[in-house]
Amino acid sequence: MENKIKKGKYRKPWFLINKKGQIKIQEMAFVLVAVVFLFALLFLFFARFQTAQLQKMASEIRELRTVTMLRVVASLPELRCSSSFGTATETACIDKDKLKAFDENSYLRDNYKNIWQEASISKVIVEEIYGGGQKYTVYSKLTQESTITYSTYIPLCEETDARESKCVVAKIKITTIMP
Repeated sequence: MENKIKKGKYRKPWFLINKKGQIKIQEMAFVLVAVVFLFALLFLFFARFQTAQLQKMASEIRELRTVTMLRVVASLPELRCSSSFGTATETACIDKDKLKAFDENSYLRDNYKNIWQEASISKVIVEEIYGGGQKYTVYSKLTQESTITYSTYIPLCEETDARESKCVVAKIKITTIMP
């Protein structure tokens, strides 16, 4: 048996077959890898941007919720001025006598404990600005987390002996827990 190679019947090795086709396949593979890598980078930037937007929105919602709680504290029936005060029908005010009872009575604090905890509030204080400068603690919870305080001004009224109301400016401070 002789190995005869006929003219034109020579068989090329596998690594030399269709070299142009192999190069085109490799080019296509590199292009696909580059496109996938580009889309992965775009997705990462988009995810980062969306995360920043969500954190900003969460912060704004938390702030809005706390400011709403300022209004809620001022309008609590246990703290709100009664209708015998002249200012009660025109503006919101806090009754000083009711506030003292709230400050001293832990039973009232316990009733509102769930409200404060659901809103991530760690402290609610009403502080007289003019007058006696007293502080009344409506709610207080010790926490090791970082907090931020929001405040607003409101009249703090008390009824005198002559059935007249005497009002001073007070500040409601609400301290919330930051996540």
